[in-house]
Order: sequence, then structure tokens, then C-alpha cells
Amino acid sequence: MDVVLGHLLSTEEADGLCAAARTALAAQGLPANPSFYEGLEEYVPRIPESIRAVLRQFRESPSLCALRISGVRVDPERCGPTPLSWQEALDTSRQDLEEAQLALLASCLGEVFAWPTIQRGRMVQNLIPVESDREEQSGHGSVTLEWHTEDGFHQGRCRYLALLGIRNPDQVPTTLGSVHDLRLAERHRSVLGERRFLIRPDLEHLRQLAEFAPGSEILRRAHEMNENPDPVALLFGDPEAPYLRIDGPYTTALLGDDEAAEALAAIVDELNRAQRDVVVGEGDVLIVDNYRAVHGRRAFRPRFDGTDRWLKRMSVAGTSPAEARAEMSARAF
Repeated sequence: MDVVLGHLLSTEEADGLCAAARTALAAQGLPANPSFYEGLEEYVPRIPESIRAVLRQFRESPSLCALRISGVRVDPERCGPTPLSWQEALDTSRQDLEEAQLALLASCLGEVFAWPTIQRGRMVQNLIPVESDREEQSGHGSVTLEWHTEDGFHQGRCRYLALLGIRNPDQVPTTLGSVHDLRLAERHRSVLGERRFLIRPDLEHLRQLAEFAPGSEILRRAHEMNENPDPVALLFGDPEAPYLRIDGPYTTALLGDDEAAEALAAIVDELNRAQRDVVVGEGDVLIVDNYRAVHGRRAFRPRFDGTDRWLKRMSVAGTSPAEARAEMSARAF
């Protein structure tokens, strides 16, 4: 089953998307700010219809797990050197045009949102290697980033994860694994569909909160989720076409549940077997269905000289703006 849809923008499509982004920027302000997205749906129809049709095909497909759009207008020279830290990238506006294009594409799929615990709630985040985080399981590490559902621990996790390549000269691959590729015994499928597993928050949420809001209620709730997570099922929804939530480094079976531990080992083996590489290079957008696929990243050797891999990241709720506003309290921890 082909689970990744590819689309190369024509010159007319790329120009049209860029023009729509410029118009939105002039009217809405900076894509890093939440105010940019208030009324942004007015500008989505300015995207060429052929691009919106591809996004609809992806959203409505019962089998596609990812969409790769190539040929988005990106100017690495104007964007500047790859930052050395996410803090350094917080206030820059040099990538506004690139961020606006990603925001418009993402908004075709649902409501864009950001976690207050990650990069100070910036709506478009930067994935860059950080020297002090080399060994971390995060977008700032350079060791193998193990496959995971984005924010799999949380009920309010995104439906879609959108990535845009600013630069990736070393062709560092993003890894993908689809729920449709899993060959599981029926006994394992049955157990994986029961609330017999724990998924704890990844440490990036806790680390960043501890740095800028050490006494906050949000940090207290995040620690509560880490220390006393609720049991969850890893396969859910339609048993014939289930969704998946799992985070390799942070998922365990309930203590003493040997049957669940066996099922967890089985799905881990299958995800390792089935994962594939997708390079998100300059001007590439990769949109991952966070309910049907896990993702990660291969290890690489950063130089920290301004030329390293640099991706932009956005989270999309996959609901209408009105529905998403009603759900926002679920994403505040």
C-alpha cells in the first residue's frame, strides 16, 4: 500500500502559493504570533486550487499517512544562518515568507495551534541541532530520534504535523512508519486496543518549562502526567482500520502485565521493520498524519557553523477553527 503521496509544485503553483503568503503577511502580521491565524481562512482560497485539491486528497484518504510537497519557494540566504539555539530563533522575522507559506498549507487541514510548553508557545517552531542537546530525544538532538507519535502522551495531540525544509545539505532523513504496514498477530492487536499501556511526556516539555516557568501550574500538571500517567490503548478507533499512538522511548506496559509487554515488543519490532526514509530538503513540506504514522530522524553529525539542517514545524488540530477553539483548553495541560 502506497502511504506517502508526493506532489511537485509547478512554477505557477509555487508562485501562487508565495503570492498568497505575501498577501496574508501584509494583512495578518507575523506567523509566529497567534493573531496571524485569526481570520486566516479568508486567505486560504488564494492558494491555487490544484494545491488545495492535493491537500483534500490527503485529508480524505483512508490510507495515506503522509504528504510530501516539493518546490515551495524558500530562500536560505534571506533566512540567514541556521540558528545555534531555538532561543536565538524566537524573535527573528527573516523567515516570515517561508513560515506564512507553511501556515497557509497547514491551515487547509485544520486549526494551527502551539503548546505553551515548547519554544515559548511560538506558532511556528524551529528544528535545529543544539550543541548542548546532542544526545537528547528531541528535534534539537543529533543522535537517532526514535520513532514516535508527536506528543503521544496527550489527548490533545495534533492530528497533522507539518514540516518545511529551510536547508538540509546533508540530506538527513526523516523516518516514517505507518500503522497500515504493521503485520501483527490478532492476539497482539487485541491487547494493543486495550488500556494497558503508559505514555509519559517527552522531556522537552518538562525541560523548557522548568527553564522559563519553574513555579507554574502547567509545570506541575506536566510532572503529574509524567509521574501518574493514565493507561491508554496504543491502537484505537475502527478495529479494521485503527489509529496509532505510541512514543518509543516513553511507552511501557502496565507493571506486571506480561501479555501487554509482549504485545508492545511486537509492535515495536514491526515499526522498526516498516519504517522508511523521507528527506525533507530545501523547499520540501512533509505533512504527517499523526494518527496513522510515527516519525523520527536518522542520526547526523552537525557542524554548528550556520549550514546545518533546519526545519520549520507546525501542529494542526485537524478540526475546523470553531471546533478547535472549543478544544484549546485540552492543550493547556
